[in-house]
Amino acid sequence: MSKTAIEQIRETEEQAAILCRVAEEKATEMRERVKAEGEAHCAAVRENTEAEYAEMLADIRQRAAALEQKKRREAMAEAEAMRETAIEHIGEAVRMIVWEIVENVSK
Repeated sequence: MSKTAIEQIRETEEQAAILCRVAEEKATEMRERVKAEGEAHCAAVRENTEAEYAEMLADIRQRAAALEQKKRREAMAEAEAMRETAIEHIGEAVRMIVWEIVENVSK
């Protein structure tokens, strides 16, 4: 092999080594950029998801509070109806109790 051919091969190998280093540096930069973009995207998705879940939770809490108030009103209405029924029958209940007492005392 001639000296010129050997020199050309060495130059080509040096250029190839330089290109490999440049390619490796570019690949490293790209991996870092993609990783940073992925982390940023993940953070944005997490933030949006947390905000969405916070809204859903607020809606659920609001509906639960409304349901609680509705059930409380229904329970109060039922209690009031029972109270009115008790008031209607209290006179007769007192008479029956007094009658029982009188009968037991007279025996």
